[in-house]
Amino acid sequence: MVKNKFKLLIAVNFLLLIVLIVALIFVSLKLNTKIVAVNSSILFDNFIMTRELKRVGEKEFQTRKVQIDSLYSLLQSQSISENKRQILLKQFISDKEELVQFNQSFAINESSKIWSRIHTYTEEFSKENRYQLIIGSENKTPVLYTDETIDVTQDLLKYINKRYEGLK
Repeated sequence: MVKNKFKLLIAVNFLLLIVLIVALIFVSLKLNTKIVAVNSSILFDNFIMTRELKRVGEKEFQTRKVQIDSLYSLLQSQSISENKRQILLKQFISDKEELVQFNQSFAINESSKIWSRIHTYTEEFSKENRYQLIIGSENKTPVLYTDETIDVTQDLLKYINKRYEGLK
């Protein structure tokens, strides 16, 4: 009977030791929180998708601007009738308003698409690197201090550009 109690005591102690080791590992992992920072404006501006969509928007803007400039040139001509001038003036005003509207809506819509893609890729990047928190700031304005050792802007930028190009 004493022998059984001794074996039971050893088994319980062994079990408690295993539980203690697992708890220590768990606490150690919990304390090893990985928090990093990125410069959001660098990330956005240097993302390939941003550059591509900017080129598309600029091309469309220039095409529309050329049309408006040609209307303006016609309006300056002395050889057109007053009736035709009034028609062209209305068209000019309408086209110019459309250009302003296009510029505003394009910037808003495309920025939204770009940030959505960046967020998706950032989530994947965080999981792959076991980051629990990525703090984004523009020129560190809302963040008072960031140690350069936790700034992963360039790493994340490389990752999202590779993902966007289908290389990862």
